[in-house]
Amino acid sequence: MSQEPEQVWGIPRQDMIDLIGDFQGFLADSSDVLSSCLRLENQGSFRDRPAAEEDPSWKQVIPYVCIEFEGQILVLQRLATQGEKRLHGKKSIGVGGHVNPEKEGSLPLLLKGLRRELEEEIGLIPEPEDCEVLGWINDDQTSVGQVHLGWAVRVKAKNKPRIVETDRMTGEWVSLKDLRPDDENWESWSSLLIRHMKAVISA
Repeated sequence: MSQEPEQVWGIPRQDMIDLIGDFQGFLADSSDVLSSCLRLENQGSFRDRPAAEEDPSWKQVIPYVCIEFEGQILVLQRLATQGEKRLHGKKSIGVGGHVNPEKEGSLPLLLKGLRRELEEEIGLIPEPEDCEVLGWINDDQTSVGQVHLGWAVRVKAKNKPRIVETDRMTGEWVSLKDLRPDDENWESWSSLLIRHMKAVISA
């Protein structure tokens, strides 16, 4: 019996343009986390992932969470066992992944997806008030970016998280000042997010 394809949540590209903007790179957003989620909720739907990966007219929305603990940022190194082949070997400051069908509950779908991914990857389940929206990431210059939209969020952890999926990634803690956005080993979204975070601090 063939396995059912993974269901991933996203929005039409035109809805991204109408609701967020027609932009490339990083777009800052100071909305509170619940308002940011609900802006897209009614426009989204689930699709089979194989079809979604080939359709740039539809954006899979990815919670992309920067984890801070005692002034340092969690930097991940994606191993070859990680699911997305196009990101193997890349460094990342974004914890997260695709939004799948979630259990019923009062929280918005995007936030439920964020919490599930963080629990699976680093054993952390943040409350909504622990989540700070940083903005949106759209990078059509890469094959991955053409079919994904990043929802960038920062979580300041109260306790030091640990890597749960050690077979898929490694991690280290690094100060923002020591992160170089032009390092070619970053995945493109992380490079964009690091540039934004450094610009905010220096402003």
